[in-house]
Amino acid sequence: MSKVSLEIADNLDFEDGDCAITIKKDGTIGKVIVPKMDTAMLNSEGYKALLEVVEVLQPGSKEEFIKHNEKDKGSVH
Repeated sequence: MSKVSLEIADNLDFEDGDCAITIKKDGTIGKVIVPKMDTAMLNSEGYKALLEVVEVLQPGSKEEFIKHNEKDKGSVH
């Protein structure tokens, strides 16, 4: 597993293709912030990692993400 770097900052600095997950005080997923979900993003390693992370945080959410994105783009999984 990759090492996670921690940075405390006053603002968020996102690059194209970055994803972010906010976690509520109770430990549930607040929001998942993703770039435009085109075919390239759906096939990226970053998206695959995002699916694994949300599944660990909230079991069952990986399938929800896949179903949601299949509605708009068709199946790529």
